[in-house]
Amino acid sequence: MRGIAGSDLGAMVAEILTGCVIGGLIALFARDREMRYRRNHEDERTRQLAIELALHVAERTPCEGDLRVPRRMVERILMLGARLDADPAAVRAAALAAALPPGATADTRLPLPDGTRAALAFRHARFDGLGLPPGVGGAGVPLPAQLLAAADWLEMRDGASQEAMVAAIADESGRRFSPTLASNLVGAIDGLMVAGPTDGHLGMRVTSGALLVVGAVNPDAVANSMRPAFLAALESRLRERLRPADRVYCTDTDVVAWLSSTTPDGAIAAMKRLEPLVARVPVPSIQRMEVACRIGLAVADSDATSFSELLRVARARSRAAEARRVA
Repeated sequence: MRGIAGSDLGAMVAEILTGCVIGGLIALFARDREMRYRRNHEDERTRQLAIELALHVAERTPCEGDLRVPRRMVERILMLGARLDADPAAVRAAALAAALPPGATADTRLPLPDGTRAALAFRHARFDGLGLPPGVGGAGVPLPAQLLAAADWLEMRDGASQEAMVAAIADESGRRFSPTLASNLVGAIDGLMVAGPTDGHLGMRVTSGALLVVGAVNPDAVANSMRPAFLAALESRLRERLRPADRVYCTDTDVVAWLSSTTPDGAIAAMKRLEPLVARVPVPSIQRMEVACRIGLAVADSDATSFSELLRVARARSRAAEARRVA
């Protein structure tokens, strides 16, 4: 009997250990999946912010035809940033710098973040200190500038063979690039070589489309800790009902949708279609919580021609619409 009991106990312990191992593997898989989702979400926000800045400077930048955002450079910066496990703020700064028109410098009067200014100021610096500004090298080159410089270097060598690119990167290791950056360039070379089509530019005009701003009626009712969950739920709800060509992204307080190539009538129709969907937005991470939202609309050409002005008009109209409804 004692032998049987011992056998049962051993089986029970083995079963518990097996369950713990399986549970641990499941938790590890879930954590990895969540991290990949967050990384993808951060990459998409970086892409949208690059577009936002490009639209914002369109009115101040003399250029022929449509303003064009170098999507390949942004994609390559995102890819390198992910491999380096870089601070998202540094990656975003480099992407924003890449989205500026050619010839933009750190002393521009545009309202740029410090990280973007650093990327522009040191984009020609080298790891060995022989670039510009003179004597700046090694750890003195900010990471945004390193990412931007790598994207510049790749852009000038489009069309080269993979073997030639790997050999050139090896030659630049310790000279133009840090050994760490050079190693990651080689490790991601397959993706970097095909990061976007040969004409991979995302052309957008601030004078052709409309802007929707959606936010909480009572933003103070959403705690700061819960705001990311609320904005994610609102963003997901909007994406389901908009076209793939439309751009949706989160700010710190609301969700903005750029309706590309949309007429004023089409923009009004889109707003009316979305209003019932955002009347009550459930927040998945908070049981029984629903947030009432309001929508503001601004149409390019009719209301404004710059992105920042459209955003201001749309936000003002969302508040005015709620005030009228309450009255």
